[in-house]
Amino acid sequence: MQPGVVPRSDLTQLLGQRLLEGHALEVCREYRLVARAGALFYENRDLGVEVAVDQENRVAYVTLHFRGDQGFRPYQGMLPGRGGTIAKKMSLWGALGRPWRSAGGVDEWVFPGFVMQAQYERDDDHVLRINIGR
Repeated sequence: MQPGVVPRSDLTQLLGQRLLEGHALEVCREYRLVARAGALFYENRDLGVEVAVDQENRVAYVTLHFRGDQGFRPYQGMLPGRGGTIAKKMSLWGALGRPWRSAGGVDEWVFPGFVMQAQYERDDDHVLRINIGR
């Protein structure tokens, strides 16, 4: 495991769950997610994690920020889908195989239970953010 990576719960398990109930609530506490004022988002900017919920407080998608964008510090955890910890395009491809779809600086992988999109910086090598949804 890469230095500085703290093992945490798999955020893909939140998808479709009510964020403030049962196991999802435990994961919410583990990541110290707080509600963003006036929006349907929970976040921890220090961990680089953002969670979007619907009107019923069910998790719609999770965003992991990697390059300090939008005021988030870089995410330091394990990448979903056995993606390892190094947020580079070829590392993802090596761990996950070729994406199901690749276009315009975005790669997409389909896994049982979730879809993962990696958005890259202009250099098309470093991961800017990863979105996980259904």
